[in-house]
Amino acid sequence: MKKLLYLFIISSILLCACRHTDNTTLLRQADAVIYGNSDSAMKLLSSIKNPERLPFEEKMLYGWLRTFVHNVRGNSMTEDSLILPAFDYFVAGPDTVKMLNSFVLKSKYLYWQKRHEEAMSVLDSGIAAATACRDTYLMVSMLAEKANRHVYVDKDYKKAIEAHLRAIAIREDEGLYYSLGIAMGLQGNDSASYYMDRSIALVEQKKDTARLVHYLRNYAQMLSYIGNDYEKAAVVSKRLRSLTPDGGQIAMTDLVLTECFLKMGKLDSAQYYLDQGRSLLACQEKFLTTENMMSYYQGLIDYTRHRTFDFLKVMRYNDSVHNALYALQSTIRRKDESKESLSNANLMLTVERQEAQLTLLGCLLLLVVVGGGAFFYIRRRRHRLIEAEERIETLNRLLVDATKGDDEQRVVGSTDKEVEDGQFFRKILLQQLGIIRLVATQPTSQNQELLRRISGITNRELPVESLLVWEDLYPVIDRIYDGFYTQMNQCFGSVLIDKEQQLCCLLCAEFSTKEISVVTQQSIPTIYQRKTNIRKKLGMGEKEDIVGFILEK
Repeated sequence: MKKLLYLFIISSILLCACRHTDNTTLLRQADAVIYGNSDSAMKLLSSIKNPERLPFEEKMLYGWLRTFVHNVRGNSMTEDSLILPAFDYFVAGPDTVKMLNSFVLKSKYLYWQKRHEEAMSVLDSGIAAATACRDTYLMVSMLAEKANRHVYVDKDYKKAIEAHLRAIAIREDEGLYYSLGIAMGLQGNDSASYYMDRSIALVEQKKDTARLVHYLRNYAQMLSYIGNDYEKAAVVSKRLRSLTPDGGQIAMTDLVLTECFLKMGKLDSAQYYLDQGRSLLACQEKFLTTENMMSYYQGLIDYTRHRTFDFLKVMRYNDSVHNALYALQSTIRRKDESKESLSNANLMLTVERQEAQLTLLGCLLLLVVVGGGAFFYIRRRRHRLIEAEERIETLNRLLVDATKGDDEQRVVGSTDKEVEDGQFFRKILLQQLGIIRLVATQPTSQNQELLRRISGITNRELPVESLLVWEDLYPVIDRIYDGFYTQMNQCFGSVLIDKEQQLCCLLCAEFSTKEISVVTQQSIPTIYQRKTNIRKKLGMGEKEDIVGFILEK
């Protein structure tokens, strides 16, 4: 039973250790590639089973890594609440990079939770921490993030411009110039074109065509919508049109050109680029905004030319789009409801399975504990019964040895002095224990009182300390064994304690270790230990006879 219990405990420990080691390895691998390959890091994190059971430190790292991957990918971070305790953990830690990035991640999480004031406060703390650590890269990144929040959330373009200028003072970057130009354009600042031109020039130096197209398109729209510089907007749009091979991008550029020529009153040019855009979008996926803009521009051209317009087609198209969106949203909502229902059912099954496992484990442990307890209890009872039987047998043998002398003398007439003396001492000792008296009054094998008396002595229920009167036994020892007690007391009375002297008297009377154990109600190991102590006190060898040594002295 004990082996099974040990095997079960060791197996559980090994299983938990293996699972812990696997999860630890996956976490370390994900941490090693997180900055260069977020997709690989996400695959590694997805391989971790039961992340809620991870130790505290590893759980914090797991939450931090998942939030970092979601931020890099631009995914929703509304469910990354683990970043809050992870933030506290890593801000207090020695890893400076994780500490500074923690400010960015917590700010993004609060942004997704629409807690914008708290998000801004965290960003300000992060910028101060990056400044103290002299980490210019993350300092510029957090300043740019703060500026974008001012532009798109707060609509506070003045603060956005201040944050951009502070970031550019630390490090020049085409993205910062571009964002600053947009913020100034939205504010109506005349310097917007300078920073947009600067960002485009830097992108051209890097030969980044994709980003150049993006900058030119937004620059043209800014000039058209905000700056009212239609000539320059048309020039930028034509340049953009020559750079991109994508029909959809050209179509959007054609719409900007259409608007510019409409505002300049050049209807033929506006109609030309509008037709060009329609032909390019005919073979591609249509978007509601693009389709509406084309219809509105056509209506404006028609009204300018003929003083009439027709938006019925646009309205019908919008209705069809609305109905399609409603159906799509309804389908998505129903899918979400089904997904949530399945998720709740799966959660309940997981909880029930865990409860069943815990119950089974508890029952198994209870069975092991009860079985082990019963085994040890039965074993202990068995040993006690065996010891009690041996003590009873020993006491009965003493009783027989003490009483058979009278019978033998009456029948045989034995005069052997040594046997008679030993039987005499045993008889006196058993008389003090109250056993000889019972035998004398009722000498029968059915004497229940005798059996009860013997059982009480052997089970240590009757204290022999109160029954044996050694002051009466010492003179008997002296008379029978030639003054053994007196000689021992004179030579070693100051060395040996009373119990040790009593043990020596019993050894002199040729009592065996088992008999001494029964008579004195001491365990056999205690008797052996007392013998060892006596030999040490008397300076004897381990195997030397105690009684013979005392008689020699």
